[in-house]
Amino acid sequence: MRSRQEDVLALRAGETLPGDRIISLRSTGMHAIRLEFIVRLLRSGVKLNTLQVYWDRAKEMMLREEVANEPRRLMLGWRHRVTGEFPDLWLLCYPEDEDIKELVEREIDRMVEQARKDIAG
Repeated sequence: MRSRQEDVLALRAGETLPGDRIISLRSTGMHAIRLEFIVRLLRSGVKLNTLQVYWDRAKEMMLREEVANEPRRLMLGWRHRVTGEFPDLWLLCYPEDEDIKELVEREIDRMVEQARKDIAG
């Protein structure tokens, strides 16, 4: 069985992976991105209930056995909703792929900044 890093390299090269590996990679990426967003929110001083941070249509997208073309939305739901969009390939390859990691972190930073503005405003 290939390592996660080898699977990510294969995906980036355009190879097809078995459905169970796609599901596993996506699940890991989704949880890692959500956790990183929560940690950055808390470090920035935003007080929140972690249940307010969720993936839109999480179960439906988590169980897809192929790479999807549409972006996935991470939501922070409260008075003012903050939404970030993440292409499926980002979910599948985060945090192993450095280029994708940079793109994900940029989107998370944008979301945190928006949440801070909403609180201050």
